[in-house]
Amino acid sequence: MVPCLDGGLLPGDQSNDQFINQSINQSINQPINQPINQLKDQVGALQSWLEQRLAMLESQGEFEEAYALRMEMADWLLAEAG
Repeated sequence: MVPCLDGGLLPGDQSNDQFINQSINQSINQPINQPINQLKDQVGALQSWLEQRLAMLESQGEFEEAYALRMEMADWLLAEAG
């Protein structure tokens, strides 16, 4: 059995090196800020929801529930920071 010198590629096939280089170029060309912008949008949505929920709880006189929600968020933020 004689090894195939071209790695067994058919005409028109890409070698692994070409495929890897193409994948790397596509990754580099994607906007770097896209994940950061998505994270900012998610944080903004969470903050908006939290503010609305706290305002609603306090307007209904449910101060203990509002306090509990604030403490849950504080615990979550401290856990993420540490």
